[in-house]
Amino acid sequence: MKKIILLILHLLSLLLLGFGLLSDVLKIDITANFFIDINLFNEKRSVLGTLQSLWESANYLPFLLILFFGIMIPLMKSGIVFYILLAKDVAPKWQKYIRLISKWAMADVFAISIFIAFLGAKAMKNTTASLEPGFYYFTGYVLLSAIIVGFLTNKAKIALPSNG
Repeated sequence: MKKIILLILHLLSLLLLGFGLLSDVLKIDITANFFIDINLFNEKRSVLGTLQSLWESANYLPFLLILFFGIMIPLMKSGIVFYILLAKDVAPKWQKYIRLISKWAMADVFAISIFIAFLGAKAMKNTTASLEPGFYYFTGYVLLSAIIVGFLTNKAKIALPSNG
């Protein structure tokens, strides 16, 4: 695949990541029925909003894990992808780095976790849950990023000399 197409797809994936981090990903409503329906809980959250809540409530370990694996590693991966796509002569070690860092980018795990929370909330009586646009943006980023890395690493396997 031509580098320019991969570059455009990569820019699109970063746009999806940005919208995924900023937009609400999940909405949960909990009601109780005491002769009338009383709303006990109504919450919408984005990934960045969740990070802010975790920081403010002194939950530093989950804050750091989400920040590092959900934001920092994908951004580092993005930098390497840009380098591979824009550099004229790329050393094979960069393809190894992109494969390694992709294993530690946990954006896909976060998307699945949000979906599991959605399903869990839907299963509880008096609870409704809905996936918000941020979930779809985030999931779009995960899928598009995986496709881009797949093309880059397959290209690397073909370009590298074999010992056979």
